[in-house]
Amino acid sequence: MKNKKKKAPNPMWGGRFDFGSNNVAKKYTSSLDKDKRLYKQDIKSSLAHALALREANLIDRKEYSKIIKGLDKILKEIENNKFHWEEELEDIHMNIEFALEKKIGRAAQKLHTGRSRNDQVVTDLKLYLIESINEINSLITKTQKSLVNKALKFHNQLMPGFTHLQLAQPITFGHHLLAWHEMLERDYGRLIDSKNRISTLPLGSGALSGIRYNLNRNKLAKRLRFKEVTKNSIDAVSDRDFAIEFLSCACMLGLHLSRMSEEIIIWSSTQFGYIEIPEEFCTGSSIMPQKKNPDVVELLRGGSSKTIANLIGIVSLLKNQPLAYNRDMQEDKGFVFESIDYCVSSLEIFSSLVEGLKINRKRMEEDCNLGQITATELADYLVLKGVPFRQAHSVVGKIVMYADKTKLQIFDLSLEELRKFSKKIEKDVFSFLLPSESIKSRNLVGGTAPKQVLKQATKAMKMLKNRKKS
Repeated sequence: MKNKKKKAPNPMWGGRFDFGSNNVAKKYTSSLDKDKRLYKQDIKSSLAHALALREANLIDRKEYSKIIKGLDKILKEIENNKFHWEEELEDIHMNIEFALEKKIGRAAQKLHTGRSRNDQVVTDLKLYLIESINEINSLITKTQKSLVNKALKFHNQLMPGFTHLQLAQPITFGHHLLAWHEMLERDYGRLIDSKNRISTLPLGSGALSGIRYNLNRNKLAKRLRFKEVTKNSIDAVSDRDFAIEFLSCACMLGLHLSRMSEEIIIWSSTQFGYIEIPEEFCTGSSIMPQKKNPDVVELLRGGSSKTIANLIGIVSLLKNQPLAYNRDMQEDKGFVFESIDYCVSSLEIFSSLVEGLKINRKRMEEDCNLGQITATELADYLVLKGVPFRQAHSVVGKIVMYADKTKLQIFDLSLEELRKFSKKIEKDVFSFLLPSESIKSRNLVGGTAPKQVLKQATKAMKMLKNRKKS
């Protein structure tokens, strides 16, 4: 029986090996299918590193020129789908370095001076995350503008407010849309905070102990637009807190998009009929000709589960890892990339969806004539007449019970009927009981009064228009 031919070791790191990995092991250890999307960041960091090597006289001018020209050619090849990826080279970093050596020769072998894949990959991932956060926040802002525009248009549109999915108090549709805006505003702020902590440059940390070459890390950080350099080389290469924090932010954003989608699905149902979703975001049924299903919104709601799973996934991945770098860490990118993709695509969809929503004013207003929706307003009325709140609450409860038995709403009861329960009730009570009138009194900051909603929406739009691009 003939012996199987042994594989040659990896040309980029196989000096101490007699034989290379077998095909199964190569495929298993390769991260190329995930990390090749980091090609721009890898080339960007390599260009900056090459300049640092030149300034430290570790490469000469001719070698530096060859390196930057070679990297530029590789970038164009990748972007034009002409680059040949080698799976046996394991990852994006080795593929680019190996391709560079084939193009420019010996000078390429000097590019890895003063760095390890350990600090290289975390630098690339941080660069990618910073750019992704900028894109996500730009889309959050776009979505917020869509919401605020609708809020401005419908700042005085009466609709029921809900708790426990039961009719609670009258509000305005604009007020509810501004609640969504506030949720996204917190997401925006969290991502900004996250980006600030991501912005520390690991390059120059080496494998774990730092480097002996006199590279100017501060200059390097400035060129790559990091705010500062990492202060401990062990922590720099083993830290993935920044990825966990980002995934936590993405999880919150996904949760918010899911909750908003759920309300759109409910409001668009036949039973509610408050809104109509644009047809381009709906599908039909293969068996029921009449169906118009909110499939896109349902997928948006369902897809948010990936952001939860990815957060749990990366926490589980890292929880038992000792310092410094471990190969397990190459799994981090799958979690990060999937959540980024969900956030970007979902925000693009949601923004357009909001813009195209049609509002059923009549149906919203009709539902404000159900469920004794101004009972709280009647309790407030009694309080203003000097009745302690708990006593007022009890009195109104009895009035509601009476109205339900007579199949009327409390604003349909006569003054005489109301006064049977409290002599404090007078003619002015009806301005509290009519939903269209009662909302006007909720005029404190954050309230649903049309004037307040218009004020807050105007303020929000001004803030969004003045927001600096990241």
